[in-house]
Amino acid sequence: MYRQAACVIILGMGCVALAQVEPKTPPATSGAPKEEILVKKDDDRRDLTLLRRISETSFLHEATKTTYTIPKGWTEIRPFRLARKLEPRTSTVLGVERQDRDMVATLYWIPIPIASKFSDWIRETEVAGEYGEEYETLKVVYGADKVGKPTKITVGNFEVHKVNVKGGPDRGEKYDGTLFLFEVASEEGRWIVKARVSYPKSDRPESGEKWSEEVLSGFARVPDAKTPPVVPPVPLVEEKK
Repeated sequence: MYRQAACVIILGMGCVALAQVEPKTPPATSGAPKEEILVKKDDDRRDLTLLRRISETSFLHEATKTTYTIPKGWTEIRPFRLARKLEPRTSTVLGVERQDRDMVATLYWIPIPIASKFSDWIRETEVAGEYGEEYETLKVVYGADKVGKPTKITVGNFEVHKVNVKGGPDRGEKYDGTLFLFEVASEEGRWIVKARVSYPKSDRPESGEKWSEEVLSGFARVPDAKTPPVVPPVPLVEEKK
């Protein structure tokens, strides 16, 4: 206390000046990969996410030739790209939310390595006690007793694998979640499309699970422009003599 007072009396403004130029200790970082968020809807760098906006509520993922239209009642969370240490290639990420139901969904487009199969990530059939990498990861993170076995549903033209998680996948013990995965292929390769949806716990968990399927309704395939259209045969007409 006496030393601080002496500083003020003897040095006056000089003490304050020294305090201002003293360098700040940089905040500690966790070492986690940084997410680059694109801050404007019309940002020219949006193509770094491989998503191109085609309307106010619709996006085209050009590599997979899939579109995503935000369902009615849902709103956009700014898209960003995510680079993981385990997977050096860039994954495309888009978020949507439904505030009236306190639901949040994160959508991923993830390239599949050439030597891998979609069933390596998720499958209905148990192989050596496992249901694929995604399922085993959920078991480690949330506990085997909180992760349901994979099931398969059909949504539009997509065969979708679904896994229910108690207390996840994203927002803790107050929320449950559902993970959806399906495969798409194009000339540029094969991709996993993944949707992680969280919703509040309730006495009727099936309602949140059913509402989460709304997110999938936004996906659609774009016809391959290089595929020639199917032309029906022209019926032969006999000439009149």
